[in-house]
Amino acid sequence: MSDNARSSTTVELYVRSLSSGTGVRVEKMIDHLEAFATDGEIDDYSVTVWGSRVSTDPAVARTDAGAAIRERIVEFKQWATECGTTLEGGFERETVHSAITGETHEFISLPSVALACRNDGKLEWVAPSTPTEKTEPVTPMDRITQLTNERQESEPSERAVVPSDD
Repeated sequence: MSDNARSSTTVELYVRSLSSGTGVRVEKMIDHLEAFATDGEIDDYSVTVWGSRVSTDPAVARTDAGAAIRERIVEFKQWATECGTTLEGGFERETVHSAITGETHEFISLPSVALACRNDGKLEWVAPSTPTEKTEPVTPMDRITQLTNERQESEPSERAVVPSDD
């Protein structure tokens, strides 16, 4: 296969915060993605801070950030439906009522960390998610580990050197 026909793989990391206070080692995940990109295992990666929830208010969709987050949520949910997979750790509607103002607002909760992979622009997988054939969710770190294992398996093994009788 020529380089022109080679598929393009990108990974998207979505985090509530760049700090590791949530028990997730964000910097470790970024280090792994950087190594994958440097070694040519993936073509590119991105890191997006998306907070803990996004408002369903139409005004939010008029902002670049709000529109991008809501587009991803729709895309991720569509992927999950098509694949018979359940998204985990968020993506649920929440209604919040303010006792002070009396107003009610709707939000969509977001996972503390999510990872998505695209091949030639097509969404291949999202984590955290639970495929129908599994009972435990596939976490973003599970996917990082899987990519690491695939990289190690694809590396040529060193051949044993057999001493000659010369």
